[in-house]
Amino acid sequence: MIEPVFPELKTQRTVKPNKWGILDVCLTKCNNVTTGYQWKYSYFDGAKIKVLSSYDLVKLRQKVVNRGLPWTITDNRLAIDSYKLNRDLLEKHDSITLYKDRENSSSGVRYVYRTPDKGSRRGFYWIYVNNHKEGQKSYTSNSLLKLRERIEAEGLTWTVVNPKVYQELLDQEADL
Repeated sequence: MIEPVFPELKTQRTVKPNKWGILDVCLTKCNNVTTGYQWKYSYFDGAKIKVLSSYDLVKLRQKVVNRGLPWTITDNRLAIDSYKLNRDLLEKHDSITLYKDRENSSSGVRYVYRTPDKGSRRGFYWIYVNNHKEGQKSYTSNSLLKLRERIEAEGLTWTVVNPKVYQELLDQEADL
């Protein structure tokens, strides 16, 4: 076996610029996020490639730093543009989220949505999704009443934003 001439280079990381100006960061389309996009940070943990993601670049940076991973700016101008784009996406996210909370037509409850599931008896489940300081949490149930009990047992808020829709759904569940 041939000895490498510069063995110290084996552990040195190559810094390649990308169009976002931040090493190992990219913006991808994602239908599960309100804005349709999310930021991703890819890294190798020694066994396989892993990905951290967030709809907010600042929150993604915090996740990366909390794991002790490097957050390397490769191009200041591109990084500044990325943070500006992030701010624009967050404004869009906030305006859409506020609208959804006011006009939640699927359940009448803030953070509660119907998600299709072919394996379910009714063809869907109710899902409660809320962002917390420690990250996004979600809870599912086939019944709004059961979901409400579970959410309140966790100490989370159950806010009815459209009482008419909510009551109609409760009446439908009572008939089953």
